[in-house]
Amino acid sequence: MQPILSNFKKGLVALVVLAASVWTTHAQDMKAKLPLDPKVKKGKFANGLTYYIRPNSKPEKKVELRLIVNAGSVLEDDDQQGLAHFMEHMNFNGSKNFPKNELVNYLQSIGVEFGADLNAYTSFDETVYILPVPTDKEGNLDKGFQIIEDWAHNALLTDKDIDDERGVVLEESRGGKGAEMRMLDKYLPTLMTGSKYASRLPIGKDDILKTFKYDAVRRFYREWYRPNLMAVAVVGDIDEATAMKYLKKHFEGMKNPSKERKRDAFPVPARTTSQAMVLTDKEATNFQLQIIFPSVKKGDESTLEGYRDNIKQSLITQMWNQRLNDLARSSNPPFPYAAVGYDGWARGYESLSAFAMFGAEGPEKAMNALTAELIRAKQFGFTNSELEIVKKGMMSFMEKAYNERNTTESGSLIGEYIRNFLEDEPIPGIEKEREYYMQLMPGITIAELNADVKSWMENMNTFSLITGPSQATGNNLPTDAQLLEMTKKGLAQKVTAMEEKKVAENLLDKKPTPGKIVSQKEDKEFGATTYTLSNGVKVTIKPTTFKSDEILLRGVRKGGMCNYGAIDRYSVQYATQVVGAMGYGNFPPTDLEKAIAGKTIRAGGGIGDINNTVTGNSTIKDFESMLELMYLKLTQPRKDEALFKAFVDKQKTQIQFMSANPQFAFLDTLYGVMYQKNPLAPIAVPKAEYYDAISMNRALEIYKAELGSADGMEFFITGNVDMTTALPLIEMYIGGLPVTGKAPSFKDNGVRPITGVQNISFKRGAEKQSLILAMYNGETKYSEDLNLKMNALAEILNIKVIEELREKLGGIYSGGFGANVSQYPYERYSASLYLPCGPENVEKLLSTTKEVVAAIKKNGPDAKDLDKVKAQWHEQRRDKMKENGFWNEKMESIMFWGKQRKNLFDYDKWVDSLTPNDIKEAANMLFNGKNEFVAVLYPES
Repeated sequence: MQPILSNFKKGLVALVVLAASVWTTHAQDMKAKLPLDPKVKKGKFANGLTYYIRPNSKPEKKVELRLIVNAGSVLEDDDQQGLAHFMEHMNFNGSKNFPKNELVNYLQSIGVEFGADLNAYTSFDETVYILPVPTDKEGNLDKGFQIIEDWAHNALLTDKDIDDERGVVLEESRGGKGAEMRMLDKYLPTLMTGSKYASRLPIGKDDILKTFKYDAVRRFYREWYRPNLMAVAVVGDIDEATAMKYLKKHFEGMKNPSKERKRDAFPVPARTTSQAMVLTDKEATNFQLQIIFPSVKKGDESTLEGYRDNIKQSLITQMWNQRLNDLARSSNPPFPYAAVGYDGWARGYESLSAFAMFGAEGPEKAMNALTAELIRAKQFGFTNSELEIVKKGMMSFMEKAYNERNTTESGSLIGEYIRNFLEDEPIPGIEKEREYYMQLMPGITIAELNADVKSWMENMNTFSLITGPSQATGNNLPTDAQLLEMTKKGLAQKVTAMEEKKVAENLLDKKPTPGKIVSQKEDKEFGATTYTLSNGVKVTIKPTTFKSDEILLRGVRKGGMCNYGAIDRYSVQYATQVVGAMGYGNFPPTDLEKAIAGKTIRAGGGIGDINNTVTGNSTIKDFESMLELMYLKLTQPRKDEALFKAFVDKQKTQIQFMSANPQFAFLDTLYGVMYQKNPLAPIAVPKAEYYDAISMNRALEIYKAELGSADGMEFFITGNVDMTTALPLIEMYIGGLPVTGKAPSFKDNGVRPITGVQNISFKRGAEKQSLILAMYNGETKYSEDLNLKMNALAEILNIKVIEELREKLGGIYSGGFGANVSQYPYERYSASLYLPCGPENVEKLLSTTKEVVAAIKKNGPDAKDLDKVKAQWHEQRRDKMKENGFWNEKMESIMFWGKQRKNLFDYDKWVDSLTPNDIKEAANMLFNGKNEFVAVLYPES
């Protein structure tokens, strides 16, 4: 398993003493295989199919099923390139018990959403099918297992179904094309020289997808979809005996083929010489530099020694990345972003890689800094203080995971079982993992980590890669040979050891003066209590046990960007980013990160269109630290001109060439027309000149005005809150927030989209890619009922998009509608349609969409489609009712914004009251022919 990274501080001294004795006792067991989590039943049928059963009651009345096939694109023959992925598609298009589209229809009818819930993925080495099954109705579970069985060996694969799906898969392939893919196609064969992985990208080749013989995909299915290459994982609200009954019924009788092809593992040869490539593309949006060291075989992860090695690997990469992050956020950064990793493209292999972005000035500065940090770590290693910081972080995350062991969602647990089957990752369970952390972490020394770094860089035959835009002015890129020499020079440079730097531990120089609770009011319906503090701020607390170790905070008040004119447009837009880049109180941003190491906390403020927000989250033990961090960030923004300049330069470097991307250029043009170049209009694509227009002093003023006082602020706190502990802290850190006595508000700034019927076409891009973007809007009286009807209309239209545009026409892979009604800053409806497609299909897709809309306007939707939407919403709501974030959101919408309580507490009844005629009326209001904006992106040729 991938060790959970974490921070455990409370009681650490006692635990270290205990761990030392445990470690000594068990040192001789390092080579022993780690045990299986006793909560998991793992077994294998006589046919070789592996199964996992893990009862887990969160969420209730739901079981997560996975079919795991140890076969991916690397197993394809030359005439099958792309067919592992194509086979994944075909499993949704007709099987013995679910002909053609009956599978999707059935699952939608029980509340499973195609794409969001029901899904699958294909990679180089595996194919995994994902099926969550609601178990509130009799028969759902048996049908769920039947679906998994059908995927395993009952796909129909008729000629017609195969031909119908070609278009869908080709559209998925089309959507992935562009600058990144064109450059990947050029460098991957060199990066993975001598390996089959180099020629087996899962998406495959278009010419094969268009013309492959039917038997090619059937052959892949016959040869590789077999029980001795499969596993089924069952995790959720189910007992072991019931799960076993269904597994035996559906999988024990499966047969392997009489003649089996060997499932080979494919090597990735270590590079024997250094290489370099410089690639450009006119549609690339930024410059990137990568240095990739030779691949090595991964060690055995199934032992305690292997587990310890994974912990060490995480410690090293975190320390390395902290150094790079410090450089990137310094006052004179050599790059806007950089990172190192230790992983790999292919199963069973891993390698050290380093990455950095740079600007149009060229890569030399970034290269020198990146290679300096590689060599500095190799020659001098890391420091004890750096190690202690990341150890705290890893222990903290582990402790949180352990504390939440009884409230962990099934979908989070099941990933480990997939990796156990495919990669032999051990699954001892969180109790054992925590025990191992207690044993192992104290004994991991900086000396052995520094020795590991040297071993990672023992083979210096690197592959260096630069990618970037070809149209950059004064393009200062090296040749391949120059890049190779630049890398060698960088890795041979002289460096000095890193100097240790002390960071202040206390976030605040002094605690705020506490306020007092002046009144309280219980809300039995919410199970919450609202406290009014002496500074006028209201705090509503809903204690829950949905998660054992989670507390969420959200604050809101009126205000925001709508109150500022064109002169402040970008200073207000980026005010929170500017302040975040300069820091808070006595802390530049990187020092603040170190000061809170070992604490599981986040907190900060935001400036929205019509409101200002505060968000935070923490564990139980770190609740005060989260409030302290919130207070620091709201009241003590830091001014630093050098860091401000570095922030502006970094942002400009990152977004300088965004308009080279055809879709970004399209959106930018579209918004310009739609909002008639109103300077206060929403930003579609950020531009360098926006950052040049920021005034540091004005951004600070705005930040203080919008977030520095708590007038009109209401806070909502949900989670495992100990009220006795929490209330004095709330009095101090929220009751102590300053107020001015000025009531906040927001205004309608008058920004409106263009009216009338507009049709725009835009040509950009080398690939045969188009994008249809249609928008519909108008003013209307707001009501929650109307918004529900609009949401339902969009969901029904999306069902039709899948049926008509994807399955019947094969004209799209993804896309769909969104629609809603808004109350602020003015009452209005809006909807959008997003359809990526081929240019040859634009007119056909538009005309079919119009026919679908016209049918609903005339006759209303099919009752079965409305029932599908209701089922999905009921299922989603049942899960959300046990989530802290959901209750924070609903308390805000009802208590602060005045939404209706009945629509929360009588939600199922409200949803069930929707009729086909409601949807028909919504369609006629939305698609009234008055304000329609249809824009189409076409390729240049």
